Amino acid sequence: MQLFNGFLRLQSNSIFMKLLYTFLFAFLSLQSWSQNLESQLSKTYSKEEIAEFKASNSLPLYEYALTHACYLIDAPQGKDISQFPVFDLLLPQYPEPIVFTNYSIRILDKTQYYLVANTNKILVVKSKNILSLEMQNQKK
Repeated sequence: MQLFNGFLRLQSNSIFMKLLYTFLFAFLSLQSWSQNLESQLSKTYSKEEIAEFKASNSLPLYEYALTHACYLIDAPQGKDISQFPVFDLLLPQYPEPIVFTNYSIRILDKTQYYLVANTNKILVVKSKNILSLEMQNQKK
């Protein structure tokens, strides 16, 4: 009975309740973020690969990559770009980012270049190293 009375006193303490609700909200938000990220990554990567990202602590890199890995440039004049693979891309409405998982593109150790079909554009997919450096620079 004393334990129950002690719990009732804690509930009446508004600071304790605010703290409890804050931690509960933070925990649920973190769970939701993780599930959304994993759902997005599962379009391109297997469950085992995603588990490996978690184990190696690289999930934040892939989260950052979802909105920062891809961009378009104009094809340079006078350069031979015929060796680039042709990619059929539905161009997003500006300024919406190109999400690599929507096109089954994987983030690699090297930057990737694709000719966008029926345009004068090149899709650039940044490497893991470039994305990691960008993340570090944002923290400064």
